[in-house]
Amino acid sequence: MKEISLNSGWIFDALPEDAPEAFPESPAELPGTPVSLPHVFSRDGKPCRGRGIYSRLVEGDASWKAAYLSFEAVDQCCRIRIDGAEAGHHEGGYSRFRVPVPESALRKGNFRVDVLVDNRLNEHVSPHFGDFTVFGGILRPVSLLVCDETRFDRAYFGTDGLILRASVDGNGSGLVRLEPHIIGGEQASLRISLLDPAGSEILLEESPCVPSLSLRVPSPRRWRGREDPALYSLRAELIRDGQAVDRVSLSFGFRGLAADGTGLRLNGQPVFLRGVAKHQDRADAGPAPSPEQIRGDFDLIGEIGANAVRLSHYQHPQAAYDECDRRGLLAWAEIPMLKMTEDPALQENALLQLTELVLQNIHHPSVFCWGIQNEIAMFRDAPFMHENCRQLHQRIRELDPGRLSASANLYPLKPASKLNRITDIVGYNVYFGWYYGEMQDFGPWLDRFHEAQPDVCLGITEYGVDANLSLHSESPKLKDYSEEYQLLWHETVYPQIEARTWLWGSFIWNMFDFSSDRRDEGGQKGVNAKGLVTHDRSTRKDAFYYYKARWSEEPFLHLCAKRFQIRARECADVKCCTNLPAVRLEVNGYFFGEVTVSNGTALFRDVPLRMGENRISVSAGACADACVWTRAAEEEPSYRLPEAEGGPVRNWFLEEDTFRREGYFSVEDTANDLLEDPAARKVLEAYVPALVRVMTEQNVIPLGLAMKSILTHDPENAPDLKKINSELNRIPNA
Repeated sequence: MKEISLNSGWIFDALPEDAPEAFPESPAELPGTPVSLPHVFSRDGKPCRGRGIYSRLVEGDASWKAAYLSFEAVDQCCRIRIDGAEAGHHEGGYSRFRVPVPESALRKGNFRVDVLVDNRLNEHVSPHFGDFTVFGGILRPVSLLVCDETRFDRAYFGTDGLILRASVDGNGSGLVRLEPHIIGGEQASLRISLLDPAGSEILLEESPCVPSLSLRVPSPRRWRGREDPALYSLRAELIRDGQAVDRVSLSFGFRGLAADGTGLRLNGQPVFLRGVAKHQDRADAGPAPSPEQIRGDFDLIGEIGANAVRLSHYQHPQAAYDECDRRGLLAWAEIPMLKMTEDPALQENALLQLTELVLQNIHHPSVFCWGIQNEIAMFRDAPFMHENCRQLHQRIRELDPGRLSASANLYPLKPASKLNRITDIVGYNVYFGWYYGEMQDFGPWLDRFHEAQPDVCLGITEYGVDANLSLHSESPKLKDYSEEYQLLWHETVYPQIEARTWLWGSFIWNMFDFSSDRRDEGGQKGVNAKGLVTHDRSTRKDAFYYYKARWSEEPFLHLCAKRFQIRARECADVKCCTNLPAVRLEVNGYFFGEVTVSNGTALFRDVPLRMGENRISVSAGACADACVWTRAAEEEPSYRLPEAEGGPVRNWFLEEDTFRREGYFSVEDTANDLLEDPAARKVLEAYVPALVRVMTEQNVIPLGLAMKSILTHDPENAPDLKKINSELNRIPNA
């Protein structure tokens, strides 16, 4: 097979909103702008939702026997025409797919390709809701795969036509099960070569082209995560008349996985995931990072010392999974199911995207689970969701019985929900001390969950807070978006997670700031700023170094709050992050003291500052760091948000103030949940009897809406929320 890049030479035309739905009859007559791939829709320099046409002439060769157009990702739906005739379509913006080139086009030599891309909201295709930007365009490379008439079927769910399932049996032997999908193999044979992690050939077999075959490797070297990410290689060749006419190569690994209410085990040994989550986009590349930029992301993940990564919330470029394999990072892979409806077409699309995700990545030993949904119960927990999730779970069982299925649920979902009983492992996205509650609520909430559902294999799939690097505070607190509050929050929260050894682990939300066009908060537009590293990857926030201190074995010392340069108080606290045992502090050349490191930090309290410049120097062993703080007569106003932006942190999906008391009902619970509980319903009947009658007698309970939103819909006639909430706060909701 020969692969020819088709990333250059395209003409792009954005279609106006009122353009007909049909594929334009003569796209060649559109004016067009020359573009190279990857390419993203934009309007006034910003991502937008719409449609566009990409057109290109492909220079071919009439002697070619067969060919595929290979698209690594087109966001979100597309139709492909070759020489004006429909050749294929795809729905889903993140997975690879291939379109066979018709024989009539190949015989001509040169042929024209037109790709109609549609990124408008589509109720039948996920995602159509989420806290991240849904970019439009051809986001990843396009190539032409030129093949023999005897070939692996590259159009089989976007795979290379060879499905590889590796496992370890009860006797410790490695099993490799191959599922070849071959076109024109009647007169051909299949030759398999297997190489061990050192690159030595340990097996060579040739057989007829069969639908499946198995190989055995006695006592294989296990893939053990960061400890030993041992990778084997398999090469499959189609042999006809003594010649190899097609070839597929895959890397893979042998490892065992198991999970229950006591946590996760890799090769029979308990493993606690110290994980980070990431989106694919970055400020300087949008949703189309280069392989070099992807490696840079994983260099930072390696620096912090993480052993796992959640590849959120969709299928990532193949380079990401390759990096996880090579670096020994356990990877949570998932489909973009963030809002589930009763539309059967949406469920069919979810099953398709899951099938593509699994079959295209099944050989990666780093992938330990397949995520089927994220926060679908944000608006309600309904029986149809349970059935749809069972179907998705069953699809995983059919395709990849040796791997775990997974769900990520939102904190308000009750522990007893059936959504916690469908997948092998469950994660919760929890934001105490940001959207609701207090930082210290994590531990008690986890304990209550585990007490109620001890056999659920539970972890934390998201936790974090936003930080704007230009905002700072001597007394960090909720809603100030300061770098200091983010650090304090993680210092407080992570030990509560780590102490619960029955958890499978956690994923920080997020490793990097990422694009979210729905956001405008904390002094930043269009970005979710919960990252430990900025969107452009140029700056590690102080919280990054806290986790480096907790997870990394590389000796280091980091002086925090260097960007907090102007101080107005006589004294200041000096904080460092380090994995060394003790830190010394000098101020303006004079020794101040030495403190012992605890929980990854060293804290010197009430350090005097003179007016003007103060040089702060810290040292620990061979490591040192320093900065200059200037004491001024007044606080620096740019370190605070304008008063107009004050108030509690907006919950991006509800945009409501918080009235919650952990473990009890509140006006932030849904009307359905409140009316189902007799005591809570009695409170509502006392304050809003007419509303309760309408909702119950006419069956118009707005399942997805918080009670507070319903009660404040008519501000002039709204009841006293504080009184209602006060009474609800006395009623346990467990």
